[in-house]
Amino acid sequence: MKTLLIIIFLSVSSVCSAQFLDRLGKKAEDAVERTVERRVEKETVKSTDRVLDTVVDSPKKKKKKKKRKSKNVIGDDPEDE
Repeated sequence: MKTLLIIIFLSVSSVCSAQFLDRLGKKAEDAVERTVERRVEKETVKSTDRVLDTVVDSPKKKKKKKKRKSKNVIGDDPEDE
């Protein structure tokens, strides 16, 4: 009788232990996933800020004005018209 009680106790405790370990493993997996997500987000924000800083701080390009040289057929300066 005692042997039967010991066997039942051990089987019940092993099932409870397995469930506990499954929950613990799931919580650890979730914690690792959250940590990785936070790290990726942090690095993304960091690189985005760096890119935006380079875009904002970049020197402005000056547009070259193209002068049209129009030749007047008659020979007068176009500004006199």
